[in-house]
Formats: sequence, structure tokens, C-alpha cells
Amino acid sequence: MTTVEKPLQTREYMMPLSRKLLLLGVSVLLLAACGETREDLGLGRSSPDEFAVVERPPLSMPPDFGLRPPRPGEPRPQAIDTDKQASAALFNGAAPAQESAPSDAEKALLTAAGVSKADSDIRETVDRESAQKVVASPHLVDRLLHWSDDQKPATTVDAAAEAERIKKAKEDNKPVTEGATPVIEKTTSGWLGL
Repeated sequence: MTTVEKPLQTREYMMPLSRKLLLLGVSVLLLAACGETREDLGLGRSSPDEFAVVERPPLSMPPDFGLRPPRPGEPRPQAIDTDKQASAALFNGAAPAQESAPSDAEKALLTAAGVSKADSDIRETVDRESAQKVVASPHLVDRLLHWSDDQKPATTVDAAAEAERIKKAKEDNKPVTEGATPVIEKTTSGWLGL
């Protein structure tokens, strides 16, 4: 007897619409519970930045009622420039000193420093010299890595010969420490001598 396989899109395998909507609703609620997703969707609260808030002067009736309407793009006449407000806060209400001609003392200092003899194309010279390849000396690296000259060379133990020596000592019922045994000595190093 031959059986006919049912296609996957029959009524048995299809999910009802109400179940799809329920699954969609649950997934949206789960995503909304995540903090970043909530903020990305615009559902989270965002408090204003206290440093970005600018005080606006209070509204008042102008003394002259014949004022023209403001032109688009022009600053408000009663608005305070934030740069001026910041400089007033920094310099205690006084305007910062404007750049003026150097005094006699400043001129004497510049002359003593040799400003008139300075190379005018120094930036180009520095850029050109820094672009050239600098070859490091290998001696510096050796000095930094091997800074102590009084180090004794380490003894290398031949594993096969040592195993043979231990085996022979056990066969002869002698202690393993008898004979030419490699000894590890702790050396003092560091600032504290540990």
C-alpha cells in the first residue's frame, strides 16, 4: 500500500493567525523590556543635559512699539551670546585681555632667546627629517634586555643521560642524590633581594 505524503502547507502544519499574533506580541514585549531596545525605539525617558540648557532672558514689553518684525536667521536682539556669557563667568565679569603689541620686557626676552635667528621653514625641516627612516641600534636593545653582565650561563640538563643515571642508581640501591646531581640554586634578584 502506498502512502501519499502530505505537503507541509496543509491545515495541520499551519499556525493559526491568533497564535502568530500572540507570538508577535510576546516577542515585542520581550524586546521592549531590554533597556537599549527601549531607548532605540524612543520609549525610554531622556532627561535634558544640564550643560546644554541655555537661559533665555525674560519676556518684556519693548519700550518702542514701532519695532519691525525680526528677519529669519538673525539673532534675537535680547539674547546673550554664549561665548560672552562664558568669558564673563571665567573672567569675573571683566573682558579678557585683547592681544596687544609686546611690551619692552617681552621684546627683550624674545631677543635674548634668539627669535630673529630662528629658521623660517623649521616645520618643513622637521617634517622631512621625521619622514626619514630611523634605524635603531641593536646594541641598545641588547643593553635593555641583558642589563646585567655578571650572569652565569645556565646549566642544561641532558634528560636522557639524567634518566639513565637515576635508573642505574636505583638498580644499585644507591640514593638518587648521590653523584653529579644538578642542583637548582635560587638567585637573588630585584630591588628587595628576594
